[in-house]
Amino acid sequence: MGHGRKPMRMHHSAGGVVVGRRGTEALVALIQTHGKTRFGLPKGTIDDGETSEQAAVREVREETGLEASILCHLDEIDYIFRAHQILVHKFVDYYLMRYVDGELVPQLEEVDDVSWLPLHAAAGVLSFDSERRVVERARMIWSEMSERERSGFSCVG
Repeated sequence: MGHGRKPMRMHHSAGGVVVGRRGTEALVALIQTHGKTRFGLPKGTIDDGETSEQAAVREVREETGLEASILCHLDEIDYIFRAHQILVHKFVDYYLMRYVDGELVPQLEEVDDVSWLPLHAAAGVLSFDSERRVVERARMIWSEMSERERSGFSCVG
């Protein structure tokens, strides 16, 4: 009797680290899931015919209510999880995004809540190490920006 490997499915998603400002303070939009017990970054499946960048902008809008524009690619993370009896190898492209407009409105079918947190503190509340590293990279990029570059970030309401 052979013991074959369990089937593994590949999945590709995209999301963003959306940064806005309140005065001179940088804020990042985080979602909460699993009964508000997990903090994470907005992300979702790349649809057929859609680029990773388009999916990131769409998913941020859908999950948070925010319009954002991409500044740069931050990282691609990957992890494996089980969905029923199938292993899924998930790849996620994350982008540094500039808040453009909108109010925080969670997509209640997928997200329990969404909130602005200070960029310098966001990594400390995120539930997964891979997302903490992505936010730390965004924080480092922010800290290296000139005040003129930072002034291009819209203020949140």
